[in-house]
Amino acid sequence: MGEGRLQMELSQEGPLDSRLYLKGDLIGDGVGEKGDADLREFYLDHSPFPFLDVRLGRQIITWGTGDLIFVNDLFPKDFTSFFVGRNMEYLKVGSDAAKLSIYPGLFSMDIVAIPRFTPSEVPDGERLSFFNPFAGRLSASGERLSAKKPSFTLGSTEIATRIYRDFGSYEAALYGFRGFFKEPAGMDPAEGVLVYPKLSTYGSSLRGPFLGGIGSVEFGYNDSREDRSGSNPLIENSSLKYLLGYERELWSDFTVRAQYFLEQMLDYGEYKATLPAGAPVKSELRHLLFLRLTQFLRYQTLQLSFVGFYSPSDRDGMLNPEVTYKINDRWSATSGANVFFGKKDFTPFGQLTRDDNLYLRLRAGF
Repeated sequence: MGEGRLQMELSQEGPLDSRLYLKGDLIGDGVGEKGDADLREFYLDHSPFPFLDVRLGRQIITWGTGDLIFVNDLFPKDFTSFFVGRNMEYLKVGSDAAKLSIYPGLFSMDIVAIPRFTPSEVPDGERLSFFNPFAGRLSASGERLSAKKPSFTLGSTEIATRIYRDFGSYEAALYGFRGFFKEPAGMDPAEGVLVYPKLSTYGSSLRGPFLGGIGSVEFGYNDSREDRSGSNPLIENSSLKYLLGYERELWSDFTVRAQYFLEQMLDYGEYKATLPAGAPVKSELRHLLFLRLTQFLRYQTLQLSFVGFYSPSDRDGMLNPEVTYKINDRWSATSGANVFFGKKDFTPFGQLTRDDNLYLRLRAGF
């Protein structure tokens, strides 16, 4: 990939406490010899009452306490961008939504309605290999899989809610979501396509000071509404998700962040009993360890960072070392690598073992 982007950002204040915001990219790929446009965000903010904020349009929404691990954040993401070294801002994808932020006093509440389903971008054979569940192997060169999105109807509108408040130095939150899996978690063998089954989630989180740093805990229950019994091997089972996180500055300009993630598949016995012969078997408990190290040098103009994932249950992982140098107030340069490893080709990182890559980014702001 040899990609150039021109990003435009516009913010315009309007009457009656309103604001129009737009951010979009024009994209050219010298290797793929094609161009594209990406409307990242385009929304209108308005505050009709002191206790109510309204945002209408394409917007990027982030919830939860995780760093690159998402429990209650059911908004779309572009994992392909992260795996090939694009800037971190491209990990999140905008949702065409209406968001109400309500402040009644004792707590705050966000309500988000998303009429048109937007999936997460996952490896699909164009840039990165993937595990083909229909063939039971890694994808061949040029092989692609298609996914069928939910139909655009009133009944397919996704609803997400968050209730949060501070207790001293701690922030607690409750989450709810009713919609669809953002990654293709089901299969339709008759049409030979992947599908996005119906999903509801319920969760909570707590974040605040802990042992000289910042600690966090998050929980989520995924209700796979089309396979609540766990007996349909073509649709992902319901699950419980747990996330523990801790961040601390050990010395000046050096920060460590560690996370432990556990996903427990429910109705595991039914899952194994109905699994077709020869199909890969997932673990009932998936453990994932995460480490982020960040060091600033030379008056914070040089940043050294490392991100690592390792799953003891899947025996796979990813390493991402990166160096960023701020040349001056306008220019910065970043270089890094993504290295994947795994013992099995159907695990999240194991399917990417052919996709190790180096990247270089130059960025100018004006």
